[in-house]
This record gives sequence, structure tokens and C-alpha cells, in this order.
Amino acid sequence: MAQSTPRVWLITGSSTGFGRAMVEEVLRNGEIAVATLRKPSVLDDLAAKYPRTQLLVLPLDVTNEAQVKSAFAQAKDAFGRVDVVYNNAAQAVFQEVEGTSLDRARKLMDINFWGAVMVSFEAVRFFREVNPKGAGGMLVQVSSMAGTTAVPLIGFYSTTKAALDSFTDVLAQEVLPAWNIRFVNVHPGWTRTPIVEFPSSEMPEPPAPYASEPTAVTMKIRAGFDAFTISDALADVEVVTKRIWSVTQMDDEYLRKGVQESIPGLVNVHTGMDSLERVHAKIGRLQGELMWNTKVHYEY
Repeated sequence: MAQSTPRVWLITGSSTGFGRAMVEEVLRNGEIAVATLRKPSVLDDLAAKYPRTQLLVLPLDVTNEAQVKSAFAQAKDAFGRVDVVYNNAAQAVFQEVEGTSLDRARKLMDINFWGAVMVSFEAVRFFREVNPKGAGGMLVQVSSMAGTTAVPLIGFYSTTKAALDSFTDVLAQEVLPAWNIRFVNVHPGWTRTPIVEFPSSEMPEPPAPYASEPTAVTMKIRAGFDAFTISDALADVEVVTKRIWSVTQMDDEYLRKGVQESIPGLVNVHTGMDSLERVHAKIGRLQGELMWNTKVHYEY
């Protein structure tokens, strides 16, 4: 559905990958982008191309609550409102969970989960209290297919995305309908971004018990990683981003009819057949668990 006025987007993690791609998509469609990232100079090329009335680049470390609040405040000062928040900033660690230090795992959770939580809280507050009454807004959470079902070798990344999915489900249930806040939870499949575009030689070494077992699932993934990342199995980030942007254009009635929301105001979007296959696999597993547990309940 076409928008009558350009929407104002606040985008986190804008330096590369899904963040940068969405900044470019928003600008290409004549909308307004507040692009946030740790090093604003990374977007100097876009800042030189677009006027400040269409692109505002701000420093933001999502683990810093004061910076999160400041980014929203500066967006208000510049444009008076924020219509869409694209909650994207994230990192990944390719290593067996047993071989990942707790400090590294906590850092990942601080960025991927707690950082996203702080941005979400500020987005909801802004939509409710700063935007015109009843205007609301849309919060787009960039999750992952790894949040649907965990992926070996990126176990802690999977954990952070599963936590974000649960948080978003709860937040969507708790907000009042009158606030008119919509949630889009995006689960991309494998996509060509810097998170996966690196040689396997740069991965941390596997723990000794795994390294000595080439049949271990993580060792198989390591062995095939380089060939996988240059194959056609990875989706194009710009193509996926266009699909996500198109979903944000849909009117609420169309979304409700198409998805038959189990939680009012929340739509889960899966991009890529690999992501959809994980949904099917999870449904199959849950159906199996349901049948087994029902049998146990009545027979024992």
C-alpha cells in the first residue's frame, strides 16, 4: 500500500548487511532514514549523496542506553516523528557452544538481545508518547531462522535470536491495541552479508574433543563452510531487504488476512526456503512431541 507521506525510519546496525541495505532501500523509495551505527564515517558516501532532510547519520552503540535514548531524541528534533524502527544491530560467533567463553557469549547477548530490548523499549515509548496520538508505529525485529530452530556452530547466536523472538511475542501481547503499534519479526535464511562472508580459517579453533571427531556435526559444517559461502545457497541481501520493505508497506487488514495472526499486531516473516524449511521441521518436531506426550499422559 502506498504511503501518503514519506515515513521516517530509525535503523540500527547500518554499517553493513541488512542495516546498510535497508538504509539504501528506504532512501531509494523516497523515505527518510535515521541511520545509526558505531562509526558514522562508514556512511560518508550516502551522506554526500542525500540531503540531511532525508538522511541523518548518528553514532549508536546499542548496548549504551544513553546513546539509544539520544538517537531517538535527535530523530525527534530532526523530523518530529519516527514511523518505523528497524532493529537490526547484531553480531555472530561461529564456534561450538562448549568452546565459546562465557565472556564472549555474554557480549553477544548484550548486543543481540539486550541491545535490541533497549531499542524496542524506546521505540514503544516513542510510538506511544511522542508520535501524534494514535499514530503508533512499526517495530521491525531482524531475527533469524536460527531463532526458529537452533543451528549448530552458531549456537549462542541462535540463543540470542530465540530470546528476541520470545521477547517480541510477549511485548506484542502486552502493548495496548489503542497505541497502534505493529510488530514485524523477520527470520531471514542464509544471506550474503559480512556475518558469513569470511574464510573458515578465521573461525576460532574447535575444542579438542570435537576437533578429533570429523563426523561431529560442527566439524562437518566447518569443512564445508568455504564452499557454502560462495555458493548460490546464500540469498542476495538486497533482494531480501526489498521483500522486508514491501511487507512494511502492506496495510494491517492485508497482513491479518494473509498471516492469520495468533498474536494481534505481530507478524512473523520468513525469507528464503531454508528459513521456511526450518518452520516445517519445527512444526513436525512439535507434532511428534505432542503425540508422544499425549500417549504418555493417557497410558502412564
